[in-house]
Amino acid sequence: MNLTASKLVVGHSPEHGLLGPIDHAWKAGGMHLVLGGNGSGKSSLLRTLVQALPALSGEVSMSDGNQELRPRNGAMWTKSIAFVLSRPPQQVGLTVKEVWALSGDPSEVEEWHPDLMGLAASRLSELSDGQAQQVMVARAMLQSNRWLVLDEPTAFLDVQAQRRLWNMLDVHVDRGGGVLMATHDLWGVERWAQAQSKATLALSSLSMIRQGTLHALTLQSSKEDLSELLA
Repeated sequence: MNLTASKLVVGHSPEHGLLGPIDHAWKAGGMHLVLGGNGSGKSSLLRTLVQALPALSGEVSMSDGNQELRPRNGAMWTKSIAFVLSRPPQQVGLTVKEVWALSGDPSEVEEWHPDLMGLAASRLSELSDGQAQQVMVARAMLQSNRWLVLDEPTAFLDVQAQRRLWNMLDVHVDRGGGVLMATHDLWGVERWAQAQSKATLALSSLSMIRQGTLHALTLQSSKEDLSELLA
């Protein structure tokens, strides 16, 4: 199902709108990457799309031509979109398997990410940032086979952990799900785009928030070009 914003205005108060109005559809089955400087509204946009932050105006929906979902659909909406924060909640005393069980059947993780199963008995609080973030992405995949929304999930990870996380998101896209991610990882954006098929790129997008507006960019942009745009 495509994720759609209609006349969406994002912000923390009517007097301080950060972004919008936005009329945009993010296609299912694609990787959708959002760039922007600190304070540009990236996090606020994602939080509004997942209903963690109320929209100042406008609405959010999902549709595939045959079915339409809105936040008022409650559990159906919640099962269709999952949110991953930039920093995993490592103070949680649950085991990894218990964390996964909150969102679905932990055995499914073995099919998608068998390399994570060695962490199943560990407590989330015992893991490195990279390991804990991978656990939270797997949890999000258990919650929703449609949309994963991630707010700079690689921000605190080393290069190896960043690559593993991008690979996990590829698995979700390959299964037909959509990913919407705010990121500063320009190297990861370039590397991901260069490795994709034309079919995946046709469903994907790259955009930048500047002066309260969402601007479309080409996925073939180099990290040097993107860095210059963000300067």
